[in-house]
Amino acid sequence: MKKILSNQVVLLGFALFITLTILSMRQNNHKIINQDQNLLQIDQKNKELRQEIANLEGKITTATSDFAKEKRLRDELLLQKPGEYVVLLDETATAPAEVVPPRPAEKTVWQQWREVLW
Repeated sequence: MKKILSNQVVLLGFALFITLTILSMRQNNHKIINQDQNLLQIDQKNKELRQEIANLEGKITTATSDFAKEKRLRDELLLQKPGEYVVLLDETATAPAEVVPPRPAEKTVWQQWREVLW
């Protein structure tokens, strides 16, 4: 009798251990899947940021080139190279407002009926 009880207790303990192990593995599997998704999102964001950094570095290189510096100074000081003409436009001038044709005076309802009937 003691052998049967001890065997049943051992089997129950073993079944409980296996059940807990399987549940633990399932939870870990869900965590791993979530971490993989987060990692993919982070990698995508990282690629986008690296691309943006490369674009900004290109703009910085272009803006700090000798040609860009010379152009900026010539524009600010209104200097010109031989054969060039400097045209200064007044930025405060605005386009003329659109002319709205005057609307004819609206007739009252009784005047409209009078025209229809007579």
